[in-house]
Amino acid sequence: MKRLWYALVLVVIALGISFTEFIAVRNSYNTFIKTIDEARTAVEQEDYKRAKRLGKDLENKWIEKEKKLNYLLEHSVLDELSMNIAELSDLSSEKSKNDFLSDIDKIKRQFIVLYKNELPYGDNIF
Repeated sequence: MKRLWYALVLVVIALGISFTEFIAVRNSYNTFIKTIDEARTAVEQEDYKRAKRLGKDLENKWIEKEKKLNYLLEHSVLDELSMNIAELSDLSSEKSKNDFLSDIDKIKRQFIVLYKNELPYGDNIF
């Protein structure tokens, strides 16, 4: 009977860790998508100073959250996101408007894929 209780405790711990991971990824996703959408809107409205500031904000938020996400997610995906985010604030000028929009869309897609890969679907679990 003790083995059954130990197994049950391990399952509860595993579910708790999984739930914590999901919440952390979801909160990060919501934060980043909001900032990304604001930066895209700023460039479309030709407010390049605001876009540059939002790009820096995104980079600062990423530096803060990446440390936590490194414990939870695959490093190769996070490394690619890091490089793309670091380049973003340099592109927020009138000359590189199309590059900025292209990169911001790429970063948004990467966050969407990252988030969807962490959703508890049957194919993600088994």
